[in-house]
Amino acid sequence: MAIVEMKIPFVNQPVKTSEISMWLVKSGDYVIKDQHIAEIDYDKVSLELNAEQNGIITLKAKAGEKIQMGQVICEIDTDAARP
Repeated sequence: MAIVEMKIPFVNQPVKTSEISMWLVKSGDYVIKDQHIAEIDYDKVSLELNAEQNGIITLKAKAGEKIQMGQVICEIDTDAARP
């Protein structure tokens, strides 16, 4: 099984935490590479997070939770067959 860990991306700001404002998918969904899967809020900027690969996603963080930079927030099983 090949698993891709997706982490909170670093930004060029002096912030150490961010927050997932909204997940647009749920655990068990099949995602497509570059699909918009979440919205992330930093101090002064909001970013869209896109899937890095095709596969079944498992969420590792909750919306509204404070997340450290570089923390794993979801995993994508790239060996999973598209339903």
